Amino acid sequence: MDLAAENFIILRDLIKEKCGIWLSESKTNFLKIRLKNRLKVTNMDTIRNYYYYLKYDPNGEKEIEELIDAVTVNETYFFREQDQLNDFIQGVVPELMEQKQGINPLRIWSSASSTGEEAYTLAMLLLENSFKTRVSKFEILGSDISPSVLRSAREGRYDDYSTRHIPPLYMLKYFDKINGKYVLKPRAKEMVTFARVNLMDSFSTGRITNMDCVFCRNVLIYFDDKDKARCIENLYRSLNKGGYLLLGHAESLAHVFSPFEVVRINKSVVYKKQ
Repeated sequence: MDLAAENFIILRDLIKEKCGIWLSESKTNFLKIRLKNRLKVTNMDTIRNYYYYLKYDPNGEKEIEELIDAVTVNETYFFREQDQLNDFIQGVVPELMEQKQGINPLRIWSSASSTGEEAYTLAMLLLENSFKTRVSKFEILGSDISPSVLRSAREGRYDDYSTRHIPPLYMLKYFDKINGKYVLKPRAKEMVTFARVNLMDSFSTGRITNMDCVFCRNVLIYFDDKDKARCIENLYRSLNKGGYLLLGHAESLAHVFSPFEVVRINKSVVYKKQ
C-alpha cells in the first residue's frame, strides 16, 4: 500500500482538525502502517476511498474515533515525573485546601489519562497523604479521547512495565496480582471516574467545571502553537479561580498566549488561574 503525499496531507489535516494531533511528514510511514489495518476493517480498497468514507459516510465519525485511537501514542506509567508529583502533594494541595477551607472536596482532572495510571497515582498519593495535606474528600476525573484506553482504565489491570516505578508499600496496599497482571484494589479505584473528552472541543471540555487542579502532561508536545492555545483556553475555563494547571516536564506555555500566572513550587513550574 502506497501513501501518496496528497493522501497523507488530507488525512493528517483531518486528524488535526478532529483532535489536534499534528503528524509531520516524518510520520508518513507511521500513518501508513496504522492505515493498513483500518482499510482492512472497513473493506476500503484505496486510501482515497477511505478518506471519503471518513468524511461523508454516516459511520465515518465512528471510524474517525478508531483512526485517532490508532495514531494516538498512549505512553504512560504509574508515578511518572515523581518530582512534580511530590511538589503537587507538598506545595499545591495544601494551598488549595487553604483556599477551600476544608468545606468542599478537592477536584482534580487528569485530562489525558490514557489507561488510567496518572489518575490512579493521584488517588493513591492523596489517600496516603490525607493527614499531611488535610484532604479528607476528593474527586478525580480521568479523561481521554480514545474509547479503547478508557475501557482499559476502568478495568484497572496493569503489566510490569506500567507498574515498574510504584513503591513497594503502594504495590502491596493497592494491588492484587492475578494471572500475571496487577489489578487495582477498590479503595483507590473507586476514587476515580473516567469520561471521553476531546481537549480541542470547547463543548466537550465545557461540561467539566469547578476543577481545582488540571494535569495535562505530555499532550501539548503533539499540538502546534495555535492548537496549544486552544487547548489551554479550554482547560482554563474548567478551573476554579486559584486553581492550578500542571504540564509535563518538557512542556511550557512560553510561546503561547496564556492568562495563567507562572509559579514555581519547589522543583516544578506550574500555572495558576488568578
